[in-house]
Amino acid sequence: MLKFCWKNHQRVCPRCRCRKVYSLSTGRRRCSRCGYTFHDFSLRFLNNGNLTCGQWLRLLKLFELDIHTGRMAEQMSLSYNTVYRALYTLRLAILSHSLDADRILYSIDGLGIGTNGKIKAAPATASGGNIPVFGLVERHGQVFADLIPELSVESVLHFKLNFHLKTASLGKIVYTAPYKHYDALLLGGLPQYPGIVHQDKGLAIDATKGFWSFAKGRLRLFKGVSPRNFPLYIKELEFRYNHRNEDPFPHLCRFLCSFVPNIGQ
Repeated sequence: MLKFCWKNHQRVCPRCRCRKVYSLSTGRRRCSRCGYTFHDFSLRFLNNGNLTCGQWLRLLKLFELDIHTGRMAEQMSLSYNTVYRALYTLRLAILSHSLDADRILYSIDGLGIGTNGKIKAAPATASGGNIPVFGLVERHGQVFADLIPELSVESVLHFKLNFHLKTASLGKIVYTAPYKHYDALLLGGLPQYPGIVHQDKGLAIDATKGFWSFAKGRLRLFKGVSPRNFPLYIKELEFRYNHRNEDPFPHLCRFLCSFVPNIGQ
């Protein structure tokens, strides 16, 4: 894991990036400029969750194989909550490397990133939070699930009720007919609104064989997904699809070993 953290094993201060650091008797290092004391994994994603490097590597392999959380916990002899928190951290690491990561991290409350590299995972049953609207677009075998901050649930419902935008649902996940240059809009954690149903037939995206065919079955499993957790799952599916023809393991290692973004700055 160290080779994914430090290029050529050259240590720098993870806080100010100063190259002049010195070793302490405890095995840690201290920055000569800002005085920050750190170890090899300070402020990185894999420093969250209290897993050893060996456990992280095994979890990454099980994640790559798309093993269910409960089965992962059994195979790793860990509690369900421990594995859930580790997977939350991993999914957040994947999200933080997406093209619209900054927009998502700054606009969606409750994703759990602090200002000191620590991550607080929301409970698996967490609810609440603003409902994000994503636009799906697939070109040349690559899919992009873009957060559209200017759209709200009310906007999508307005288009449905007044401009006949077709909608369908997979549990609490709602998807639409094409909108502008997007193949569909996607909303997660949508509550029921009186008199509004999402059961339209013949949506164009249902006839495609690319990303939507790949993702639809998986999205059906997210019956209780909350608005704050939905971006993590849609970005996981985006990553899995875009790396379906290559080995995703090195990418997962690199994401996990990267620094947690400081959204407080």
